Amino acid sequence: MIPVTAIVLAAGLSSRMGDFKPLLPIDGVPMLEAVLTKVLSFPFKEAIAVVGHKEQKIRETIEIQDDRFNWVVNKNFIEGLSSSIKAAIQRTNNDTFGIFIFLGDQPLIKKTTIEQMLKTIMEKEIHQTKCIVQPTFNGMPGHPVFISSQMIPYLKSLTGAEGAKPIFAYAEKHIYLPIDDEGIILDVDTKQDYKKVLAIPKSIRK
Repeated sequence: MIPVTAIVLAAGLSSRMGDFKPLLPIDGVPMLEAVLTKVLSFPFKEAIAVVGHKEQKIRETIEIQDDRFNWVVNKNFIEGLSSSIKAAIQRTNNDTFGIFIFLGDQPLIKKTTIEQMLKTIMEKEIHQTKCIVQPTFNGMPGHPVFISSQMIPYLKSLTGAEGAKPIFAYAEKHIYLPIDDEGIILDVDTKQDYKKVLAIPKSIRK
């Protein structure tokens, strides 16, 4: 078991989609469930999904049978990503090496991406410093983002919709990891994005 907490953010309104994207089907399962299944295939010590808008419908639809998993309801989701991150870290185990922040609308992230990031974190023991690890595709940074435990206190002061970006300036190291995975920058925000995901062969999406 890896002493790292995985956090999946899925509390938003899906306003640009015009439909409720966490429950849109990907290969016969809700998009959020597809992301959670991929995350839970790794030996993270714990995994948290932060929900807000239509949270009851999500929890009634998606059933996760894994002792490491918990739902967290963000009542302040309208305030943006920062509120979901703060809601999650209140439930995070204190002896974690850090947190992995995933987005619930990025179902295309490859397992090899997560493997490569975990390898970097464990081999270099960067969890012992104030560190950020972020994958890049063609020079563009994406998700998931690893934030070491020493950076977690800074997250408590976050506000707005930018997520964790404002605390990056406090990191002693910010490692950008070039990865051949367009999925790290593909958020399913619109119907066009969703059609693009569905058009990609299933074998490539793993």
